[in-house]
Amino acid sequence: MTSGRAEDPKSPRVPEWLVEQLRKRFTPYPPPEPRRFNPAEKSTEELLEIGLPPRPDATRQRLARELWDEAFDKEVTIVPFVFDEAMLQSIGYQLLNRQVDAMPIEETRFETSSNWSGVYITGNRDRQFMQLWGVWTVPEQLDLPPGNYQGPVGLPYVCSNWIGLDGQRLYLDSSLPQIGTANTLNLPGPPIVVAWIQWWARGNTTTVPLPIGLTVHPGDEVLAVLTAIDPQTVNFVMANLTTGDAMPAKATAPPVTLPNGTTVYPSIAGATAEWIVERPKVLHSEDRCNFPNYHTSDFSYCFAIEAEAVNITSLLDGIVQKLRGERMIRMFDVLGNPQRTAFISMPRKTSDTSIHLDWGGFFS
Repeated sequence: MTSGRAEDPKSPRVPEWLVEQLRKRFTPYPPPEPRRFNPAEKSTEELLEIGLPPRPDATRQRLARELWDEAFDKEVTIVPFVFDEAMLQSIGYQLLNRQVDAMPIEETRFETSSNWSGVYITGNRDRQFMQLWGVWTVPEQLDLPPGNYQGPVGLPYVCSNWIGLDGQRLYLDSSLPQIGTANTLNLPGPPIVVAWIQWWARGNTTTVPLPIGLTVHPGDEVLAVLTAIDPQTVNFVMANLTTGDAMPAKATAPPVTLPNGTTVYPSIAGATAEWIVERPKVLHSEDRCNFPNYHTSDFSYCFAIEAEAVNITSLLDGIVQKLRGERMIRMFDVLGNPQRTAFISMPRKTSDTSIHLDWGGFFS
């Protein structure tokens, strides 16, 4: 993959100072022995110690308990998170906040974006999201889009599925912890899939996705869970439901330099929760990656846990919020010959906990 700009081949894509910062901020949990075990046989304290989400309350958090049992009430193999600089340096794209809308649309429950497609919900006034769940099947087939939907030669074709907390608000030090998978078109072979975690922050332009090393293939079903341990610490878990492997990791908030030169570390507001297909940006460039024809993509078990505070002690008393009062985001692009605007990724709610997305070709 190329960035679209000339670079010194002796220089790494990600500078060494950022590599060291990421190495300090993203850390593993102590791996259990044996690595393969049934998490249902562990106590809440033991699960937290190894980085897996504790069992939700079967009455108060019925939907979360249903998914937890499906994913973790069986033998699971824990794959330890290892910081792999070579894998980090191989990534040629960045995942960013939702780009400002450039296409006017009537005020409805639908919104538009040039890089996001999916759904988000907002928390109730007196509560905050502190845990987020989602399941998706990694798209099995990526194809070149037809004709004018194709982008500049030399730029990669990439799309990414992810879940995340916050990121919709415009205050200066807002942030967005995320976990997901990214697909890169690799014709004539199958797509290349990378599982990653990231903590984007407004005012920090050096954010890059960090590969976690969990093996994921096209067609695999994955579960992602994101839990706020406290306002500046997040637990990430991805489980490959197809293979039975799972990987937990922990991260702290990224530094943000304010206009007055002060460095701050953003706190999770817990204001919004997102389930998104994204068109990433090319690393070291202002260009967006080309967007492949991903055909269809589905998210299920889309729900978040609301609590009175963003911390792990509030989790067990939290309340499940499904896709109610949701906002749907349509992705668009500006095409040439003739110049016009077209939707290129369209979401549709299929239940209170699931959405279906279609690759576009829908004119505005």
